[in-house]
Amino acid sequence: MNDKVLFVYNAVPDDKRINCYSECITMNNVVQISHILSRKGYEIVHLNLRSPAQLQEFIYTKGPFLIAFCIAEGFLALPSTLYDGSGTPWVRQLLENISIPATHSSAAAMRICRNKDETYRVLAAAGIRIPVHSLIKPKMGFIDQQLSNIDRIIGYPLFVKPSGSGNSIGINDNSLVNSRVELKTQIDYILSQLDDSSILVENYLPGREYTIGIIGNKKKLVLPILGFPPHGGILTTQVKKSSSTKRQEQEVITSEDPRYWRLYKLAVDTFHAVGAQDILRIDVREDESGTPMVIDVNGTPSLSPSGSLPYMAAQTGISYDDLLAYILNTALERVYSKEVADVTG
Repeated sequence: MNDKVLFVYNAVPDDKRINCYSECITMNNVVQISHILSRKGYEIVHLNLRSPAQLQEFIYTKGPFLIAFCIAEGFLALPSTLYDGSGTPWVRQLLENISIPATHSSAAAMRICRNKDETYRVLAAAGIRIPVHSLIKPKMGFIDQQLSNIDRIIGYPLFVKPSGSGNSIGINDNSLVNSRVELKTQIDYILSQLDDSSILVENYLPGREYTIGIIGNKKKLVLPILGFPPHGGILTTQVKKSSSTKRQEQEVITSEDPRYWRLYKLAVDTFHAVGAQDILRIDVREDESGTPMVIDVNGTPSLSPSGSLPYMAAQTGISYDDLLAYILNTALERVYSKEVADVTG
């Protein structure tokens, strides 16, 4: 069988990984992932994705491929695709159009995951609890009228975040707002960073936050769950990037804990509701009464060695090398009915 794997990603130098490029993978991590998958017996063909035309030409000239190991969030030459929710599904739609199977979820599922208002709509329809929220659409104008509706329907305190971006892009210490003035200021900040991005405004959930990782399709592996410190503040990009040095402050919740099974069901239900494949990371936060609500669904969770997903996998004895192979093999099983090696012990 053809063993060529197309490795599709967005990478920029470390000093460029800010604002809309903050979700891009590091060059060192590109090399690391490539070496690991090569050691598993695959021929890895690199594509640092810049444009739709580049992707199509590359496949026609370098293919065929067994599968695309695809973690690209969009196109480097079209920066807005990296944060407005369009990039991840667009990349996958192009791959699907050319009949190249890919890891992670389909274009349809990624459209849901990468647009938080759509995520909430789908989850609510499935009976999954979400925050009360409203979508601000700057392109429509009438911002003051939209804010008045939020004042009337939701009230304060509120949490403000871009609708289409991940990795806490557009989130800072001022994302929690307590008045119309603070809300307008934070909206202006997001628009200064991300142009005319739609903005999600939701009631602030004061309880504890958790992140949950799932790998699999018919058979799902729900990794040990990470509980962030109570009253630990806002998880900004900077906090997430430094989280590897604060792991001792995070609680690892395993299957021996009753909370694991409550969050397990919520995560699996979410996985099914959005139509996910292969891998998903779900962020959950409790309201004032301790009820967990889904606040984010990430179809392309970070695979940085210091990221939450590899850390959670390590708690169950899965090495970083085996995690990457497991993700790839999970996708191959889905596409080709190939057996996945059991790395869970």
